[in-house]
Amino acid sequence: MFSSSWSLLICALLGFVSLAKAFTPEEVQIFQLQQELVKTYRNPDLDFYKMLKLPKLRDSSSAEIRKNLRKLAKTYHPDKNKKYRKLYERLSLATKILENDSQRKIYDYYLKNGFPNYDFKKGGFYFTRVQPKVWAIGIFIFLSCGLIHFIILRLQNDGNKNRIERFLREVKAQDDTLGLGEKRLLFRQNPDEEGREIIVRFGEVYAVQSDGKEALISTKDIVNPGISDSLLLTLPLWMWRKSVGCLFNFTTSVKNTNELPENKPSSEDSKPKPIRIHGSGEKLELPNGKVVRSRKKN
Repeated sequence: MFSSSWSLLICALLGFVSLAKAFTPEEVQIFQLQQELVKTYRNPDLDFYKMLKLPKLRDSSSAEIRKNLRKLAKTYHPDKNKKYRKLYERLSLATKILENDSQRKIYDYYLKNGFPNYDFKKGGFYFTRVQPKVWAIGIFIFLSCGLIHFIILRLQNDGNKNRIERFLREVKAQDDTLGLGEKRLLFRQNPDEEGREIIVRFGEVYAVQSDGKEALISTKDIVNPGISDSLLLTLPLWMWRKSVGCLFNFTTSVKNTNELPENKPSSEDSKPKPIRIHGSGEKLELPNGKVVRSRKKN
């Protein structure tokens, strides 16, 4: 499991490796000609096949491409008209590229997947790559760590259950009552310790604790951990309690300390109040509402 710093370092190294990729002279020549065609004729869909006016376009063979140039030379050769000099150079270069099988494969590849951009400040031709944002990298790392933590929790839980079940099988194997009575055993992890008493009673295994009580050993109460037990939920909750949650708890505690409980009797009200009633003895009303009368004096 990589930390966030290692992940960022790997992403940076991959970025430098991609920037360091150098194009071959053949590729640069293809890029330059393609860029000239798009800028000159203002047609982003124009390619070498369309410029050469090949009847079969990409299905044309090398021989058909060479033959096609001789046909175009009758019209666009500079000896016939000097204004076609630049155009004929482009036609000749495109024919040279397409009649060469290896260069044609290169051109077809970029024609299908896209040509790079050009910027002199960036050192020539380059590809625009979408760089991942910091928050996207953080979310990816958080989700990856949470998933790995969840898997670890499940593996640990399954390991504990397997150890307990293996222990129960070993203990029950020594029960000669076949689960119909009670068998007392002494369990020791190593020969030097005193050991712990184990009771097998009607197929159930109990461990006798130091106070004499019996504790059932079973895997029935072991619950498999869920997503809520992993970092995917526990970490955000911990961060909430340590940050914004503290403010809410502090506000609640201050509010509770400033409020006095309603109907709280004062110290004077809690004392019994003597009430004089005509024709009888003294009457005492206790705080709990009970009334006690004193005997009448003779």
